[in-house]
Amino acid sequence: MNHSSRLTRRTLRAVGLTCSVFALTLSAGCAGDSSGSSGKTVIRFNWWGSDSRHEMTKQMIAVFEKEHPNIDVQPEYSNWDDYWKKLSTGAAAGDMPDVLQITDPYMYSYIDNGQLMDLKKVKDVLHTDKLPANSMAMTTVKGGLYGVPAGDSGFGIVADPVAFKEAGVPLPDDTKWSWDDYVKTAAAISKGKKGLVGTAMPLYTNDLGTWLRQHGEDYWTKDGSKIGFSEETVAAYWEWVVKLRDSGGTTSPDAAIEQLSSGAGVEQGLVAQHKAAMTDLSVTQLGAIEGAGGRETKLLLFPGEDEATQVGAYTKPGIFYGASARTEHPKEAAQLLDFLVNSPEAAKIQKFDRGVPVNPDVLKAITPELSPVEKRIADYLNRVNALKPTAVHIPNAKAGPAVPDIFQRLNEDVLFNRVSPKEAAEKFISEIKSQM
Repeated sequence: MNHSSRLTRRTLRAVGLTCSVFALTLSAGCAGDSSGSSGKTVIRFNWWGSDSRHEMTKQMIAVFEKEHPNIDVQPEYSNWDDYWKKLSTGAAAGDMPDVLQITDPYMYSYIDNGQLMDLKKVKDVLHTDKLPANSMAMTTVKGGLYGVPAGDSGFGIVADPVAFKEAGVPLPDDTKWSWDDYVKTAAAISKGKKGLVGTAMPLYTNDLGTWLRQHGEDYWTKDGSKIGFSEETVAAYWEWVVKLRDSGGTTSPDAAIEQLSSGAGVEQGLVAQHKAAMTDLSVTQLGAIEGAGGRETKLLLFPGEDEATQVGAYTKPGIFYGASARTEHPKEAAQLLDFLVNSPEAAKIQKFDRGVPVNPDVLKAITPELSPVEKRIADYLNRVNALKPTAVHIPNAKAGPAVPDIFQRLNEDVLFNRVSPKEAAEKFISEIKSQM
């Protein structure tokens, strides 16, 4: 389960298909204007992200438009919450953007409803021969291809060595630290320096996903048809969260939920603002954190790996690009997609913001220009891959998009003692099953 991106309880599930699939002649109100006032073909490109991603993407669009003077790309962007609200509303109205960012688990309802284009239809324009099959496995569904990877990523813990030093706490050895060690380390940091907490409160499904995998489970069975975890394993995770909350090593539940509800990006997060020494993150966000914080951090493996049943860490595309099945301009949409994933010029602008390029020629072309932080991201992903992690299971198309919202609501209930970890685990499973 991804999430190069932040998941919040306000995320809305994708809605049903309201326009016919892949019509090249559209009725009023469906996606895509036929041409702009200049006579150019106009296509809309929608994405979510931080301010830095917005600026980089607009620069990429400018390069693309220079290479394709007959195409005018209209940028549409927002934060994570607003993105999915607007996309689901647009899908209901038959007004999806021509090209868009997608990610699991949300993309599967759009695939299932026929709202995303099968990109094999534009294979003469969109070249995928250099893209590894394993990076496209999650968007290859029932013989069709519904997205191309923006780049590979993974999750980890970012630690601020300066904050550790100021608190008088040594950096942990992530090859053998445990989940209990994480709690003890966080508590020691909070005690060691006033105004600093050890860690941001864990609020996202990627933490639980790592915990499940370390216990030999996953959110889903391999084919996504059934839930792949036990009530006992989830309850144990929430017991750990309560232990961390009660240790004093993190922010209060009130402060954590307020930060979550604000929709703030990583640049406004506690580590970037020097208010916490650790947090979990999608590792490609490291540059944004360091840019905002003004100092170097360190990527650590999640705790518990050395004593786990299987490796909890993994690498996979966190973000994919797709196209509307209703676009009036499939060729031009495919040209933009091809540029986004296969152009060294595009990669030189965005580097690793959406992941490490999966096209080996593109990665080779930009390697001499990588910054120290980007090299550390690549090294971390190589380190994870060296652990030989198992592949992440594809989410259930119906219930997958509901999991983050269900999790976050129940996680909040646990943090505020409205339910016990055991009760939350029971509800988690029953509510997911009700969506299947």
